[in-house]
Amino acid sequence: GNPNKDILYVKADHYFKFDNHTLWHSAGVAVPVFSLRTEDGFGVGEFPDIKKLGDWANETKLSVIQILPINDTTANYTWTDSYPYAAISVYALHPQYLSIEKLEFALPKDLVEDYQSRKAELNALSLIDYEQMISGKWKYTTAVFEANQEAILKDKNFKKFIKDNEEWLMPYSAFCVLRDKYKTPNFNEWKTHKKYVAGKVAALYSPKHKEYSQLMLHAWVQYQLHLQLQDAVEYLHKLGISVKGDLPIGIYRYSVEAWTEPELFGMDFQAGAPPDQFSDLGQNWEFPTYNWEVMKADGYQWWKKRFKVLEQYFDAMRIDHILGFFRIWRMPISATQGLLGYFYPALPVTEKEFADRQIPFSFDRYVKPFVNEPILWENFGDVKDKVQNHFFDTHNGTITFKPEFDTQRKLTDYFKKESWDWAEEKLISLAGNVLFLTEETENGTVYHPRFNIAKTTSYKYLPDWEKAKLNDVYTDYFFKRQDGLWYQKAMEKLPALLNSTTMLICGEDLGLVPDSVPVVMDKLAITALKVQRMPSENIAWYDPKNASYLNVVTASSHDSSTLRQWWHEDRNLTQSYFNTQLGQYGTAPWDLTPELSEMIMKQHLYTNAMLAIFPIQEFLATDETLMNPNMDEERINNPAVFPHYWRYRMHLKLEDLKTKDGFNQKIASWVENSDRF
Repeated sequence: GNPNKDILYVKADHYFKFDNHTLWHSAGVAVPVFSLRTEDGFGVGEFPDIKKLGDWANETKLSVIQILPINDTTANYTWTDSYPYAAISVYALHPQYLSIEKLEFALPKDLVEDYQSRKAELNALSLIDYEQMISGKWKYTTAVFEANQEAILKDKNFKKFIKDNEEWLMPYSAFCVLRDKYKTPNFNEWKTHKKYVAGKVAALYSPKHKEYSQLMLHAWVQYQLHLQLQDAVEYLHKLGISVKGDLPIGIYRYSVEAWTEPELFGMDFQAGAPPDQFSDLGQNWEFPTYNWEVMKADGYQWWKKRFKVLEQYFDAMRIDHILGFFRIWRMPISATQGLLGYFYPALPVTEKEFADRQIPFSFDRYVKPFVNEPILWENFGDVKDKVQNHFFDTHNGTITFKPEFDTQRKLTDYFKKESWDWAEEKLISLAGNVLFLTEETENGTVYHPRFNIAKTTSYKYLPDWEKAKLNDVYTDYFFKRQDGLWYQKAMEKLPALLNSTTMLICGEDLGLVPDSVPVVMDKLAITALKVQRMPSENIAWYDPKNASYLNVVTASSHDSSTLRQWWHEDRNLTQSYFNTQLGQYGTAPWDLTPELSEMIMKQHLYTNAMLAIFPIQEFLATDETLMNPNMDEERINNPAVFPHYWRYRMHLKLEDLKTKDGFNQKIASWVENSDRF
C-alpha cells in the first residue's frame, strides 16, 4: 500500500495505478546498468548496484530509474558485443550484470586473491574493458558452478526456474553451448543443428549427454541473474521507485529466435533507418525484419510472451523505434548502407504509374547504379583509368559495374581482402547511385524511390522536365500516399500488444515521423519522447513548455552527445539557444556552466509532461565539483559510428554520490517544487 495517493502505486504484480483525480508526474534518471560504478562491481555495473542507484534516487526524490536493454548480446566475446540492442535472445539476461560476490555459492578459496586483484584492476579504469570483464566473469562463474555442481543440480528452486522458463531457456542454453563449441553465433556455419529441430536439440538436455553440464551452466547463470535482478527491483519498489526498461525493435541476425523461429522474420532483409540528423548514409542495423502477417496469425503470441517476461522486472517500457510498428526501413542483403532502403510496407511505384505520369522508365537507367565519364573523373581524377578497368565494363559508351562488383555488399566483401583505401568509400557510394530500388512481389516487380533522390548524381544528369516529374513521385511517396496504410498497420498490432501488458508504454518516436504516428500514439495513450535538440517540426529545438501530458521530456539521450558536448558542436545554435531559450543576455560562455545546466534541467522539470527523465551525466553537470573533468568520456553511443564501443562508466561511485548532501538536496528541492513526487 501507499499512504500518499499521488505517488505511483506499485502493487505486487507491478502496475502503474493512477489516481483518477490527479495527473501523476514523475522525475527520473536514465543510466545504463553497465555504467554504474560502485565498490562492488567488476569493472562494470551489475544488477545489485541498481540498489545503490535506488538509494541515491531516494535521496534526490527521483521516482523513476530508466535503463538500456539488459538482454544477452554475447556473440563473439569481443567489445562489439557491448552494443545492447543486438540481443542473441529476447529473454535471456546478459551475464555481464552478474555479481560474482552475490552468487548463491562462494568463490573457491584458491581463486579469491586472483579475483580481488582483477576486480581492482578493472574497477580502476575510467571506461569498461568489455573483453577483460566478460572473460573474467565467465572464469569465476564457471569455477563456482563446477565446484558446486552437484548441489546446484539438486536445488529445488533451480529446477522450478527451469520448468517455468523451459520454453525459452532450453533453446537458449543449447544455442550458447553450440555457439561456444563452433566459435560462432552464425548457426549457418555450425557442423550440427544448423536447422533447429526441437527433438534433436532436446538430446543435449539429457544428463547423459557430454554437453549437459555446459548447458546447465548457462541455465544456472540465467537463474542467478534473475534472482539478482528481481532482488534489486523489489528493493526499488519498497522505496517507491519504478523501473523503466527498454525494448529493442530488432533481433540479432544470429540469435536464438532467428535459429528457432526463422519463419517469423525476414531473414533476406536488413532493418535500419533512413538518413537523418544522426547520419547522412542512414543506418543499417543488420537485423532481419519481422514477418508481421505470420505473427498476426496467432494473435502476436511472440510479442505477448516477450512482454510477460519483461513484466517480471519492469513497471514501464520504452519501445525503441516505435515507428517500426508502423513501417520499417528495410534494405536488401545486397546493400550495406541505410541509404539503399525503402519503407516496408509501402504503396510502391508501379510501371503503370510511371506510364500514367509519362515518365520514361528504363530499368538500366533508373535501377542500376548510374556511372559516366564525368562522374568517374570527379571521383577518381588521374587514377580514373585504373579504377575503371578494374571495376567497370564499358559497352557502347555505357559504363556499368562488372557483375562481381555490382552491389555494395560485393564491394565491401571484396575490400575486406583487397585494400583500395582511397577508392573504397567512393565505389561503395557509386553502387548506391540509383534513382529507384526494386521489390519483388506476387504481382511482379515494383519500385521505391531512393531516399534523397535529388542529391544523387544520377538525378543530376536527367533533363529538367524529367527531374520535375520524379520530384512529384518522390513527394507523393514519402509524404502523402503512405499515411493511411501506416495508420492501419499500427492499429492492427499496437492495441493487441498494449492490452497484453500492465506496463506503462513509452514510444521512442524520433526520426522521420509520418503524420499518422502522433495520431495513433495519442489514441492509444502511448507517451511520446521529446528530446529538446531533436524536434519533429522544422525548428531549431523543442521547447519543453509545449509538452502535453503524454510526453517524456529530456535534454539528451544515450544516442546523443551530452549537453556539455552539445554546447560546443554549433556555436551559432548555442548562442541563439542561450539568448532565446534560456533568456540570457550577451555572449554564451565557452563551456556550459553548472548554472546553465540547472536552468536546462528546470525548464524540463516544470512542464505538463508526465515524465522528465535525464541521463545521470546531466545531473552531475549541474555541479562544478561533481562533473566529469573529461566530458568526452561521457558519451554513451554515437549512431554515426557502427559498430560503436558502449563503455561509458560513471566517474564517481554511487556510494560517494549518496553522501553529497548539498547536491542531493538541491535536486530534491527542484523535484519537490515541480510537483513531481
